[in-house]
Amino acid sequence: MRLSSVNHIETIVGDRRASTGDDRLFVMFHGYGNDEREMIRVIDGVYAGTGRIPSYLSFHGTYDRDYMGGAYWYPDGCGTEERRRECSAVGDAVVALLDSPMFASRRKILVGFSQGGYMSYRIVREHPDMFDAAILMSPSFKGEETTDGSTIAGDTRFLLHYGSEDRTIPLDDQRTAHRVLEATGRLESHEYPGMGHAICQKEIEDIRKFIEL
Repeated sequence: MRLSSVNHIETIVGDRRASTGDDRLFVMFHGYGNDEREMIRVIDGVYAGTGRIPSYLSFHGTYDRDYMGGAYWYPDGCGTEERRRECSAVGDAVVALLDSPMFASRRKILVGFSQGGYMSYRIVREHPDMFDAAILMSPSFKGEETTDGSTIAGDTRFLLHYGSEDRTIPLDDQRTAHRVLEATGRLESHEYPGMGHAICQKEIEDIRKFIEL
């Protein structure tokens, strides 16, 4: 499916509620240089062994990388205002898609890694009443240093993860993410010893507990 209101957003849709009775809908954004299948692998890992099958919308980044493959949501190294504009455009299009009777009764959970984690955070900030939870895995957070977390309205719960050896996201940005999200009073966070800018099995297990599977 394509959403024409931005450059291009492609998504893989897997809706299994009718067969499983699970009302969760995962809205997922991959990291820089990857594609929509990255988050599908993650959510399939979360559901593995439960006997249940997840429902999701897994989106493809708005910009494709030439030659190397994969995609991204905003240009590497761009300024804060450009990042926010890119996130707003995607967020507005996705929320317009979700603002439908088809999804009205669903518990909507954002999931994002790296750039996709920042995207998920920005969508909650601009659309605070749409999502039940946001799972932010190693999110980029540059440019949010002066943001007051208490201004994040709504009741969205946040799960924040970083690896102790993550050098892709500067430590100061990681601290900013903790500070901004902790100020909401709705944050659960974990650090994974020895993990870099990656995803580990313990992280998958903590996501499973967070969503109460």
